Amino acid sequence: MNIIQKSIPDAWSACLIFILLGINTFAQEPIEVKNIRAQMSKGTQPCYVVNIPHAEIKSCQKDWIKKLRENNKIKIKEINLELVMEGALKSELTTDSVNIYSLMVPKDSLISLYLFLEIDSVFFSPKEDKTDLVSDKIDNSIKNYMRSFAVDQYNLVVSDELEDQQKMLKTLQNDLEKLVKDEENMKKDSASLENDIEQKERDIKELDANIEFISQELLKHNASMLTLSTDIEKDVAKDRKKELEKMKKDEEKSRSKTQNDIISYRSKIEKHAKDILKGEEMQEKKKQEISDQNTIINSVQTKLDGMK
Repeated sequence: MNIIQKSIPDAWSACLIFILLGINTFAQEPIEVKNIRAQMSKGTQPCYVVNIPHAEIKSCQKDWIKKLRENNKIKIKEINLELVMEGALKSELTTDSVNIYSLMVPKDSLISLYLFLEIDSVFFSPKEDKTDLVSDKIDNSIKNYMRSFAVDQYNLVVSDELEDQQKMLKTLQNDLEKLVKDEENMKKDSASLENDIEQKERDIKELDANIEFISQELLKHNASMLTLSTDIEKDVAKDRKKELEKMKKDEEKSRSKTQNDIISYRSKIEKHAKDILKGEEMQEKKKQEISDQNTIINSVQTKLDGMK
């Protein structure tokens, strides 16, 4: 039922879409009811035939039976694929009691609906003499009856097609919205990471100052230990030295972690930059797919509006 099942996001897409649209939309013949002779259960008889594009046989036959039974309680029999309605009063066609024989035949992408109308054991065929108003009225009534059904069926199919294409468009639009949202989030995250880097760099300067201060304290303390004479003083000094060394080690560890954080943040920013460029390319492709899809929808809508 769908004209195109998947949009193609490259430069060839527009050309391909118009080719497909030309085949499926603009090449569509108008729905017309014709008088012919065809084979049925009672031999070759005059009948009416109309082609219904893209219809599905089961639902079409179900709706046809429903239409035949409008304002009529006559049971419809199916005999060898032929629908038979005997002794029916169909004021839409004629004031006489009639037997209606109909048959649906699938042909490629359409269904041919045949209708044989039997009045007083004679199959109706319009007279060439258009001054016979009764014959002309029945002829027009049958054609209008069949064409009305065919147009309704066709419009149902095209309406379903339009709905499917609109769903595809909504999916494409949601995809684009997600790509745009992802880009916005990555830009916000990159800006936040830049601020974090600035703060981390300030932290490193502070840590460097602390490390330098503790290093100087250690130098002074080591020098002062050389002047100590008692064991108690030396023990206290050793403990202080250990404390300073631990403080320095902790500060150096914090500095290393902070530096690693900066490296990690910059790596994320670089990844975001690459992903943003890739996302922008995907957005352009998605916009083209949306444009192509709108072209399809407009064509399907034109096809729907054009069939009355």
